[in-house]
Amino acid sequence: MYLDYFPYESLRPYQDAMLDDVYGTVRDGEHAVLMIDAPTGSGKTSCISAALAAAPGKIAVAVRTISQIDIYLDEIEKIWSKTRHKPTIAYMVGKQKICPLADEFSGESVYSGCARLREWTKRKMIARLGEVGGKFYDPSQDRNAPPSVPGYRTFCPYYMMTREVFELQGKPHFRHSGQILDLVEDLRSGIRSPDRFMRECMDLCPYEVMSLSAKGSEIVILNYSHLFSPEFQEIIFDWLEMDRESLTLFVDEAHNLGDAVRALNTRVLSPRMIDLAEKEVEKYQESMGQARLLESSLEASSRLRGVEVTKTLLPRLRKYIQSRQARVQEGEELLDADLLREFLYQGFDDVEEALSAATEVAVTVAEMELAEGDRENLKGDIEPSLAHVLLFLGDVEMAERDLSYQRKISVTGTGDKKRAWLEVNNIDPAPLVRRVVDNINATVMLSGTLSPLDAYELYLLAEKDRAKKMSLPNPFPPENRLLMVAKTATTQLEKRDEAVNRREIADHIEAMIEEVAGNVAVFFTSYSMMSQYETTCKGSARKVGKLLYLEPRNAEDVPGILEDFFRAGKKGGAVLLGVSGGKLAEGIDYKGEALSGVAVVGLPLGFYNEIQREINQYYVRKYGQKNGMLIAYTLPAINRGLQGAGRVIRDASERGVILFCDRRFREGGRGGVLPFLPKWIRDELIVTDAKKSREIIRARGAEWER
Repeated sequence: MYLDYFPYESLRPYQDAMLDDVYGTVRDGEHAVLMIDAPTGSGKTSCISAALAAAPGKIAVAVRTISQIDIYLDEIEKIWSKTRHKPTIAYMVGKQKICPLADEFSGESVYSGCARLREWTKRKMIARLGEVGGKFYDPSQDRNAPPSVPGYRTFCPYYMMTREVFELQGKPHFRHSGQILDLVEDLRSGIRSPDRFMRECMDLCPYEVMSLSAKGSEIVILNYSHLFSPEFQEIIFDWLEMDRESLTLFVDEAHNLGDAVRALNTRVLSPRMIDLAEKEVEKYQESMGQARLLESSLEASSRLRGVEVTKTLLPRLRKYIQSRQARVQEGEELLDADLLREFLYQGFDDVEEALSAATEVAVTVAEMELAEGDRENLKGDIEPSLAHVLLFLGDVEMAERDLSYQRKISVTGTGDKKRAWLEVNNIDPAPLVRRVVDNINATVMLSGTLSPLDAYELYLLAEKDRAKKMSLPNPFPPENRLLMVAKTATTQLEKRDEAVNRREIADHIEAMIEEVAGNVAVFFTSYSMMSQYETTCKGSARKVGKLLYLEPRNAEDVPGILEDFFRAGKKGGAVLLGVSGGKLAEGIDYKGEALSGVAVVGLPLGFYNEIQREINQYYVRKYGQKNGMLIAYTLPAINRGLQGAGRVIRDASERGVILFCDRRFREGGRGGVLPFLPKWIRDELIVTDAKKSREIIRARGAEWER
């Protein structure tokens, strides 16, 4: 069965049970879902071997970040080199990350600039077809073609090389060039890293090569947004020629899926979008004045009514955002929907009729290709900003009937840099997830922190026993790790500032920094708490000769700090301070000497404000008090804590210390999370106070030294 695809000499502990379940789920199909909670080192990526052996068609792998692409490329490369199988694999990356001209689009997005240049390129090719006087034009053979000047582009040379134009029945038609077809065929002869892929594209558009390659590959790696965005879901399957009934989906790092889908299902309305929508309406009015259309007086009246509505609503929306920007402090808060609707629709007798009239204008704008904007769909067509404004207003009205829709206003910056925008987002990811998994052959969700599985099943699928669930023990030797939990220390609000409690937290942190040899990371619940204990960490680090590094607010500074931190691990060690759920606590592989100990200080619950309160109320209504609060509020905190703790011990040969510095990790009553932790963690936790923790770490370190 799947062992024919398995590229390793032996199976890891418990790996056979995992692969058996994957094989059976994919083979049996029938829209089955398998959820796997398996710690680091379980061999989750090798599940692709079992899927390849059983899959009736294409396999799609949904990932959250580009870095995860390399993991699957490495796995497929092993299958190529160690077995007789050579499955073809391709991946899709956002255009803004791979466009060779991305730096030239000043004042507009890559998507908008690309759409403009593509249209100009087609016109250029049609003109050259006429100039050369033939029925066919291949740009790669045109030695007299004018150059494309950087900064003054009149066409895209990369896109041009992916197309040929020919005349048929007096009209120009486009097709893929021989050059791009040859490259795609060559790509199927091996595995290309993203860097090598970019080099081999040379003078061809990487995005065009990528999308064409994905259509014919057995495995295609996609971002979450490609499959779970409500705007993309309907076109991605057809565009990449993925048959739903034979498609198998892998969701990597599935603990992120719910939050990612919620973010994708957010509609934003910014002043810029209103500006662009107004330009579209102006273009539409000009076309109305120029056109000589045979239409009834009723049709003409309807068109004029639509223009009247949009020209009333757009300035009001801008004025509303400006007024809220002046009053609201930096951050986000719930939108007063009644106030917005009263201000927006003053003078309108029927809101639904008004929006319907405006929507007719938006549809015509799209049909007449009058779109202005920074957004485009997967196929590269610019989408009208007016349509997005009206979709936003439609979602605002939807929130009156559907409590899963939440309306917010967000403000960032201060003074002249202060900016505001409106948002409507669906806080329940299950409908969009189900729209995919209920219509394909099978889905496998994988994560090292998908605990508790029952809660994630409700959160993602909204149905008990909709999925088959599997939780694996930790495959690494238990004697190589030390797991501790604070007996009394806590960051609970009512205890947070008590002197005795703060001293206990500080003592726990000092024990970790001073007694754990090598690099230590300390993850706090917030930046303010990190600042609160920075002096304590500094003093302990100095005492044992370790350097101290702080998580930067700017993501661009992260690689440099990590490089210095990793280097320090080979010279006596360093201390890294960060935030649970932040840039340093998730998605980074601290291998080998990179990390020897992690302290998770506090249960990293989200900020409890009116926005969170509304989310809690929605899930309590849906699943009851216990499950509702678990899913809405506690589950994200558990995951942040487990993700931070999971940065240490990434290989069977490594040793490390993990401290959960909050008594709620050991409690099972009100506010406690112990019952929701993976069984292997519950079984190994040592409850200790700060003084004893120092002795325990010292004893275990001596044992490892021997």
